[in-house]
Order: sequence, then C-alpha cells, then structure tokens
Amino acid sequence: MTMIRYDEVRGLTGEKAQRVRALIDRSSEIWDMPEDMGTIDAWEEQIAACEAEGVPHLAASGRFGQYSILSLGGMPQEALEAYARLMQIVGRYGDHIHPDNVRTFLGTISNLVSTVGEDPSLSRPQLERIVDLVEKQTIAHGFDLSNVTLARASLAAEFGEQDRAYALLDRWQGIGSPEWPPFDANTVTREVAILEPFEPELAAETLMRRFTAMGVPPGPIDTDREDLTQLVLLRALLGSLWARAGRKDLAARIGDELVDQFGIEDLVQTAVVEDLLLVLEHRPDDARVAADVGLANSALDTVDCRLIAALARSRTLEDPAGEEAVLLRAVATQAAAAHDERGGTDIHTRELREIWLADLPPADPEPAAGDDPVERAERILRAGWIPRRTAPVTIDEVPFAIKDRYLELHGLSMAVLEAGSEEESEALVESIVARSRELRMPMAEFVAQLMRTMRAYQSDDHVALVLRYAEAQRAQALAPDGIYPPLEKAAAGLFLPVILTALDQPAIPLGRIDAIIAGEVDLRALTGKPTTPIAMARLARAAHLGEVSEVGPLLADVRAHLAAEAGDVDPFDVQIDLARILAPLDARSVPGLVADVLESSNDPSQQRAAQAWTAWAALRAGRPVDRDAAEVVAQLEQVDRDFEDFGDLPRSVVLELAAQVPGTLGWAVDAALADTTPGDPYHLDTFAGAARVLLDHAPSDARGPRLREDALAIAAALDERNGSEVQSRQLRERFFQEARERS
Repeated sequence: MTMIRYDEVRGLTGEKAQRVRALIDRSSEIWDMPEDMGTIDAWEEQIAACEAEGVPHLAASGRFGQYSILSLGGMPQEALEAYARLMQIVGRYGDHIHPDNVRTFLGTISNLVSTVGEDPSLSRPQLERIVDLVEKQTIAHGFDLSNVTLARASLAAEFGEQDRAYALLDRWQGIGSPEWPPFDANTVTREVAILEPFEPELAAETLMRRFTAMGVPPGPIDTDREDLTQLVLLRALLGSLWARAGRKDLAARIGDELVDQFGIEDLVQTAVVEDLLLVLEHRPDDARVAADVGLANSALDTVDCRLIAALARSRTLEDPAGEEAVLLRAVATQAAAAHDERGGTDIHTRELREIWLADLPPADPEPAAGDDPVERAERILRAGWIPRRTAPVTIDEVPFAIKDRYLELHGLSMAVLEAGSEEESEALVESIVARSRELRMPMAEFVAQLMRTMRAYQSDDHVALVLRYAEAQRAQALAPDGIYPPLEKAAAGLFLPVILTALDQPAIPLGRIDAIIAGEVDLRALTGKPTTPIAMARLARAAHLGEVSEVGPLLADVRAHLAAEAGDVDPFDVQIDLARILAPLDARSVPGLVADVLESSNDPSQQRAAQAWTAWAALRAGRPVDRDAAEVVAQLEQVDRDFEDFGDLPRSVVLELAAQVPGTLGWAVDAALADTTPGDPYHLDTFAGAARVLLDHAPSDARGPRLREDALAIAAALDERNGSEVQSRQLRERFFQEARERS
C-alpha cells in the first residue's frame, strides 16, 4: 500500500480524499472527547482505520493521544507501550509525518521519564530501552539530543548515580537547545530536579542564582510577570531545598511570604505540595490544608515517594500515633524501598530517613501497612482526610486513590431502581447508606433514596412513595451541591406530586406532610430551585382541608411566585394543577384557570387537559357539551384510551364527559379502572367518578354501588385523619348527591 504523506493530503481526489477527510474530522472529534478509557478505545479504532487507509501521520497522532491519556491516568505500563508503538510509527514512516509533530513526539521523552517513569513498576531496562529508541530516531531525523540527554540525566538522578547525572546535566546545558533557554522557568525546574536528590544546598544556591538572572528578587513576586505561576512553584521549591539543607529559618520565611501574598487556598493550587509542607511546617493549619490537597490528589502508593514522605512527616508532626500518620509512614518506607530496588541504590531510603523522618518519634509502621494498596489508601483517607473535610465529598471531587470506589458506590445507587425484588432493593439501599456515610458522599445516599422513591412510584405503592421521598429529601439536604443536574431536577419535580399523593393517603399524618413541605423550604433555600411548587403545596393542603379563608391569599402567593420565577417554571403546568386543586371548591373557577393553556400552550397533553377541564366546567354549569365531550373522547381514542397519556387531570373529569357520548361509557370506565388497585386512596377520584357515571347511566352494573362505598370509606378515613368532615361532604356534593337522592 502506498502511504500518504502529511503534505499530500490536499492533493487527494475522489473517494480517497473523502475517506481521508473523514479520518481527519474524526481525529478532531476524538481530541475533544473526555480523557477516559472510552477515548482510548476510540483512538484504537481510529488508528486501525488510519493504518488501513495508509495515513501514518494520523495514526501517529492517535498513538500520541493514547499516551497522553494513559500517562495522566495512572497507567504507566500502558502509557509506555503506547509511546513505544508511537516510536514504531515514527521509525517506519517518520518522513510521512510533519517534522514539527515528529519533534514533539520525540521530545516528549524527557517528560515521560520524569512522570510515567516515576512509577517503580517500570523497570530500569524498560526506561533505558525507550530512551535508546528515541535517541536513534532523534539522530535519524536530525534533531538535537537535548531531550534525550535530559531524560538520561533524570534517570541517573532517579537511580542515585550522582556523577553520571551531573555529567549529563552539563552535556544537556552545553547543547544550547532553543527549546531549553538557560533562564527559563521550565529549564531551571529541570536543572534543580537533577541536583536536589544529591545536594539540596547546592540546588538551592543554584536556584537563587537563576532567580537573579531571571530578574526575580527575594520577597514578594511580581504578579504582572507572565511566568508568575512557575515562579511561585520555584519559590516554594527554594524554601523546600533550604529546609532539606537544614536552613528551616529560610524555609519558614519563604512560606510566610508566599501565604501572605497569595493565600493558602490559591497557593496549594500552584506550588508542589511536598515543597509547601516543608515551608509551612511552622504553620500547622496551613500545612494541614496543603496536606489534604496532596492526600486528595495522590494515588497513595509507591509512585511519588517524595510526596508520600512529605505527607507522612506532616501528619506525624500533628498526630504521631494516629492511624493516618502510621499508615503514611508505612507507604513512604515501601515507596523508597521500591524506587531503590529498581535503581540498585539506597538514595531514596536515605532521603526518607535523613530528611523526611528526621527528628520524628520512632515508629514501626509495618504491621499497619496492609497488602491491598487501595484498601490501605481508603484507611488513610478515612483516618484523616475524610473526617477533616468541612464539606461532603461530591462525585466531581473524589480522592484520586479510591476514585473507583466512589464511582462504584455511585453506580450502585443508580442500580437500586433495577434491583430484582423489594427485599434486594432495601438491602442494597441499606448498604449504600452505610457506605456513603463511611466515605462521606451523601449524594450516593440521596440517589439511592431517590431511586427507592422511584421504585415506589413505579409499583404504585403510594404510602411508600411519600415516606421514601421524605428520606430522599433529607439525604439531599446533606449535600445539595454537586448532585447530577438531571437527578436534582427529577427530585424537584417529584415534590408537588408527592404532596398531592400524601394528602390523598389517610395513613400519612398531616404532621408528616407539613414536615415534608418545611423540609422542601429548607432544601430549596440551598439548591435555589423554584419555590412555586411549595406555594402550590400549601394551597393544596388548605383546599384539601376546606380552609376556604386561606385559599385566596395562598392562590395570590402562588401567582406571585410564578411571576417571580417566570422562565424557571412552566406556567401551563401550574395552571392545570390549580384546576385540580381548586375544582372541588369552586368548579366555576376552572375555565379561567386554564384559559391561558388553551390559548398559548403548544403541548398536546396540556391542551387536552385544558379542553377537558373547560368542557367539564360547562357540564357542571348545566350547559350543553355534546360537541366538546365528543372531542374529548376522540382525543382519548387517539392516545389508545390511555388516561395517563391523555393529560394530567383527574380521571373523573374525562369520565363525566364520556358519559355524555353514546357508546363510550363502557370502555371509558374499563380504561379508567384498568390500572387501579381496589380500595387504594390514591384512586379516590377515579372510584368516585366511575361510581357516579355507572349509578347514573348503568344502574345495573354492580361496580357502581361498590365503588361508591369504597369512595365514601376513603373519604371518611381522610376526614378522621383531618379532624373534619370536609372530604365526605365534598365527595357527596360533587359525585353522589343525585345518586343518593335516587336511592
């Protein structure tokens, strides 16, 4: 197959040009994807397609994309393999790839050894072979060897080879590569990194000279400099070097200057944590902030041995006998040993002993270390980082070392809805609640309780729906921030239906309903969600209890909230709900409540509900509704006689209209009752509406009297709860007055 050079793409024609153009577009799409395993797989497919089409420069870009994600994702072996395969493409088809890209691919080697190469699971021969491979390609393409030399110097420093590291450092600086100008912050950082393992004082003195050459005097840093971020990092490094050289007074001075100028919260986002921990050792509160940032972002394994050592020192100084400090010292010891074993040296163990653990109380961490690194990491975090947090953990800020455990917990909470049996679901929720409290991620508890609420909704367990919503509400209040927006919206959308359901359930005390409303007030003060549904809930409660004097002011309150929250609340949904709430008190008000819906809504279900309400009000007023009733029935037929799909309104409204249309009553009653549970208070309106039309139009149907008795019994139970006779009176006046007179 003929390979296509990067500069030949524009000359392609026909189908070949179209296919290559599609590959280019796909590459752009993948570069914009999240840095996760799905993108790794997408790159793999793209690379195969590019190789099949003979476009090596796109295949190389894909390998580089894979390497970039894997190197940042804590997968060193996979990252090294991706980079090696990139070098294979460069070796075979380097002249088909843009020279600037080849230079970038090869130059990455110096960064690779100082990042991916930190992991002691990568052997010394592996790293040296990849450097050899890059050197060969660098020479072949005529580039200078600055990055190769820097990579070798970094490896020599890691392996404790001082003479070799210094010789390579001199050689690197002698190359004079424009990529590494002598007084650039990046250059200085790499220079000092090679010196500091062997001679911290020399590294500090060198860094001070570089600051002078860069025009950076001691004291506050010029915030107008373009390299401000790097200078803050280097100034913290300088303090750390002085501390390691025994000049803790200089380190403390630098720490004070940095905190005074930038504040600890900004500082921990810029400087290296292990450097900050040394310069802030005399400021334990600030050091604790820095330590917690390090704990949150570290894998807490043997890779970054200096960070682990610094964390171990910092936490030991605050609580020498605490489990957190003991475990961190154990990990630090293992990390130093792992790095030394790889390099055949003792430089890391000596640094740990002579600097990081110096002047600390003696400890024997081995028994507490544990074998499972993830389990150990969780123990470390639960011993310190988690209980110290002033805010709950959200899914967007889980600690890196155990992120998979948090993600697993979140996934389990979503699975509650799909659990096989109710017993399995309850057991799962119980375990999620316990685990979420261990890991201090109440969002998982909220999601589990929300999914549990949804299960009750799906199974028509209306009492459970109300009680479980209250549990979900309490769980959400523990961590209102950071909740996945669709779930937050779903929970907010449940509130008013839950209150309406609760009002219909005699088993739910009014005090419980009031508590849910009060809880929602507090919750929405935190979440900022619209408060119109709360005003609606208060109105519904007053209407249900027959508190007529309260209805007018509460209705005005609803309208005021709706006006204030225009754009955040669907006004047509509110108007349809108002018709449901107020119809039992005054049927004459209904047409005015839904008039705007009829005039302006484009939603078919809202239109159907508004038309049905308007026709029903006319029927109640004694006006002829034959044509309107027939239209409502025709619309019900169009949605396959499904009352749920028809619209959000009481089924009795449609049944009373259906009774006006010849040949409709039988199937309409059957459809309305099809998914009801006998005796369930949730279906009071449906039972009463079906009873009324059957008693009026099909007196021989035995269901009529039975449904009437069921409805009256439910109303009596509601009255007993409410301490009144309002529900029974409304039921008789609305549905059974004529039937009672006939009987």
